[in-house]
Amino acid sequence: MNNRIAALVGLSAVALFAAGSLGFAAEENKPPMHMHKSDMNHSKKDSEVAAEYKSEATQLREMAEHHRKLAAIYQTRTPPKGSGNYTSVAQHCEKLAKYYEDAAKEADAVSSELSKQ
Repeated sequence: MNNRIAALVGLSAVALFAAGSLGFAAEENKPPMHMHKSDMNHSKKDSEVAAEYKSEATQLREMAEHHRKLAAIYQTRTPPKGSGNYTSVAQHCEKLAKYYEDAAKEADAVSSELSKQ
């Protein structure tokens, strides 16, 4: 009985070691999380990267506007059963609109900074 327990403990240790090693190997192949757009392609000029950020800001503002419209719709909508409301959904949409607008402002700031150089 002791031999079986010892074998089970040994096999478990080997399995845990192998699983841990595989996890570290997978992590090594991942690119850095905060890679700047200009780091991806060094051949691009700052003006080209600035234009990409400007375009991204425009797309983010469109998403913000879309979510503002959704919030307005949910503020006036009545649930199917007639009681309650969609207040929390409207607040969610408004919060997303704010996040998108803030992200657009940051993209514009980066674009502006790159355009100066």
